[in-house]
Amino acid sequence: MPQQINLYIPILLRPHRHFSARAMVQAFAALVVGIAVLCAWIAIQNLALRRELDATAAQHGRERQSLLGAIAAQPAAGGNLASLEQGLQSMQRGLAERRQAMAELMRGRIVDGRGPSARLRLIAQTVPDDTWLEEIVSGSGRLSLRGRTLDPASLKPWIARLDHEPLLAGQALSTLQVEQEAPGWRFVIVRTGSGP
Repeated sequence: MPQQINLYIPILLRPHRHFSARAMVQAFAALVVGIAVLCAWIAIQNLALRRELDATAAQHGRERQSLLGAIAAQPAAGGNLASLEQGLQSMQRGLAERRQAMAELMRGRIVDGRGPSARLRLIAQTVPDDTWLEEIVSGSGRLSLRGRTLDPASLKPWIARLDHEPLLAGQALSTLQVEQEAPGWRFVIVRTGSGP
């Protein structure tokens, strides 16, 4: 009587050996390749960090030499002390002037309509359209205007108008600097004299 035999019955199949010599050699080879790749990556990173450290050390050395040169180039403390004292006195004078101006502003003092607010109002009303001011310094008979303009020719009529203003009587134009800068022109106007 014929009988069918199923060749896929687990008893008839060849058993899989997970720890055979071949499987162990393949696993060991994969481990060796993985370790080799990891070592190569670490060596490359180490080389890059070493180069960066050398560059940083060289830059540090250059900065140290520059600092030592700057320290050595300074004059003796005795000569420097006189210039520091002069600078201190100049700063103290400027501080006293600013305190006086601040006190006048706090009291609201305007002498015959010629106080600081009247001068600022005059400047604001007369400044040309294509000109803007960045700094106004007023006090002790000195008026300094710094700013920019798109048309330096517009400064000439403005200065002439300021010359004829009774509020600025006694102050004459002492400095006018105009330099070209993008965009436009930078200017400095300084008026000095016996005026307010």
